[in-house]
Amino acid sequence: MYKKAELVSNYFATIYLTFISLLQSVALSQLVPIIIMYFEKSEHPWTDIQVLPLALMLLIIFIVWHHYAIGIFFLRWFPNIIDTIIPFVVSIGQFFLVSYLTIKNSVTDIRIDIWTEGFAIFLLIGSFAYFSAAWRTEPDLFLNIMNRENARLHGIYIRKYYNLAGCSILLQGFFALIIVFLKNDQLLLVSLILFLFHLVLSEYFLLKTLKPHFVKAIDEYDGNVE
Repeated sequence: MYKKAELVSNYFATIYLTFISLLQSVALSQLVPIIIMYFEKSEHPWTDIQVLPLALMLLIIFIVWHHYAIGIFFLRWFPNIIDTIIPFVVSIGQFFLVSYLTIKNSVTDIRIDIWTEGFAIFLLIGSFAYFSAAWRTEPDLFLNIMNRENARLHGIYIRKYYNLAGCSILLQGFFALIIVFLKNDQLLLVSLILFLFHLVLSEYFLLKTLKPHFVKAIDEYDGNVE
């Protein structure tokens, strides 16, 4: 198992992050010109409703990259085709969402109703990326940096972390569907707050539970090796 852990640790980060970083860079490069155009065209850029999908889209790109970046430290498994399909599906969804925000003449060109429908579908599908991470992680592949008991505990913490994050995104997807059915785009402000809440809570769990155990486990392993 030690050799397997060494093999995965040497290649997992590169496979896991490089691909998603490229796709997120493309999505961001599409979104930033739209945001600039919005501020040039809008008379009230901070109060127009069109700012909500722009802010949510920017936050989506940030959260996707951030949580993949976290994954290179706290997740390990043997990659397969799922690790290609999920980033592709997530990124294609982002490209579609960005396309609905295109501004030609006025900020009213932003198709909020269609964007919100896509947003709901994106969240519902995207939640399974979190559940997949929780399901596929293999704690034994950390045995080159921590003992078996600490690896087992790490597996419990990381599965809880990603399952909770997946439930959060799934519920937000259902809330977005409610916005679509009610045809009340103002409720996207609530979605923005929920997204920020999701980010804050996930970071809190990471810093208070997951990271301390992870660092302690590595320190204990290093101490025993010495």
